[in-house]
Order: sequence, then structure tokens, then C-alpha cells
Amino acid sequence: MSVPEQQVHTPAPTMAPEPVREAAEAPAPAAAEPVPALPDHPPASLVPSASRWSRLSRGTVLAIGAGIGAAVVGACWAGLSLAGSAEGTFSTDGTLTVNGIGSGLGSGDPCSGTDGYSDIDFGTPVSVTDAAGTLVAKGSLGLGKETELGCEFPFTVDDITPGSKFYTIEVSHRGGLTQTEDELRAGGLAFTLGD
Repeated sequence: MSVPEQQVHTPAPTMAPEPVREAAEAPAPAAAEPVPALPDHPPASLVPSASRWSRLSRGTVLAIGAGIGAAVVGACWAGLSLAGSAEGTFSTDGTLTVNGIGSGLGSGDPCSGTDGYSDIDFGTPVSVTDAAGTLVAKGSLGLGKETELGCEFPFTVDDITPGSKFYTIEVSHRGGLTQTEDELRAGGLAFTLGD
């Protein structure tokens, strides 16, 4: 006789229940009490340098403030002065002819001052002073060239400070010639030395 097969009954695996997700909590309603006001001054721990200044006497703080103020005003004044003078300056040009020198040279040949005029040559300084006698600009003579009259040297003077009633132009130590500002601005000045 055969024995009936027995079926083994295995219980279904049990699953752990999923955790229940709770809904996000809603924010608590605003408190009915007013928020306290912040203090007028932050705590001393937040302003460490305040104690350094408080150790100084009032006179010292005023002296430091005056020094800083003077430095700022001075820097502004200097900046404006330099910027204004560079923009407002003007130039002039002209020639200086030394009569009777350079004989035997062809017209347009390079020449130099000779004898009593040996100080007149390429690079000789040309200075411009204002009515008060203050030096306001400097230039120099260019290369001399022979002309019918003698040796002619061109010159240009840049950065002349405006505003004087008259100006004096001097080449080397030969004495100055007086010109107005309009004459200087027009340029084309022509000076001569010698007979």
C-alpha cells in the first residue's frame, strides 16, 4: 500500500510592514508676542577695535583726524593742479638768427655760433619766465642752418603755464625779450643777435 504524499506547507514569508511616512509637520502658528528689538549698539566683542580708539585721548583722535583730512585735501589739490596745468598749458616756437656768422657755408648747411656767440648752438637752453620772474617753461635751440643773414636756430618751448600779463624769453644768458601771451601762442617768433 502506498503512502500518500504529503505536501509540506511552508508558510509565506512575512514582510515587515513599511514604516508609515508621516506628513510634514506644518509650521507652528506665528507667536502673538512682538519680536524684541535689537540693541542700539553691538556687543563689544563684535567691535574689537572700538576699545583701541576709546583708549586714546580726545586730542589725539582730533589730531589723527586732522592729519588724515589734510592728507586727503592735499592729495586732491595736487591731483587737480597737475591735471589742470597739463591741460591748460600752451606751446610756442620761433627762430633765433645770429647775423654775420657761417660765411663760406652753403645755404641750409649746418652751422654753429662762433667767436662771441659760441654759446649759441644746438641744445642751448631757451627759458620762459612769467611777469613775476618765475620760470614757467624750458626748451632748447635746434640744429642751426646757414641763411643769407647768418646762422638760424629753430626752437620750441612746450608746457608754458598761461595767465601771466607778459612773458620773457631768454636764450642762454643773452637777456630776455618780452612777449604777451597772445604773441607766444601765435608762435613764429623771430629773434636776432649781432649786426
